[in-house]
Amino acid sequence: MNRWYDKDKTLRTLLDSLKTMKRKPRDEICTQIIELIKDNQSNLIDEMVMDFPLELHQRRWYDKDPYLWLIFNGLSKASDDLLEKVKSYLKKKIELK
Repeated sequence: MNRWYDKDKTLRTLLDSLKTMKRKPRDEICTQIIELIKDNQSNLIDEMVMDFPLELHQRRWYDKDPYLWLIFNGLSKASDDLLEKVKSYLKKKIELK
């Protein structure tokens, strides 16, 4: 794999777990992650929002949901500090196996 978050095993596992999560808890987690982004690097949202692909055939599982797309693409340009905050938040919300 060659995704931006593969270099951090814990972050990779946490973000990948969103794929199989039920919609309601995932949406709540997404809302909080977006808040973390806004509070720490608000420019990421502004930079990414206009780039959302409106095509019908998305390639990745998170491309179908604009909030997930925003999170994955925004965090790909996030500072290490913000990534650590997101990872810490996800650790509290997601039980790793």
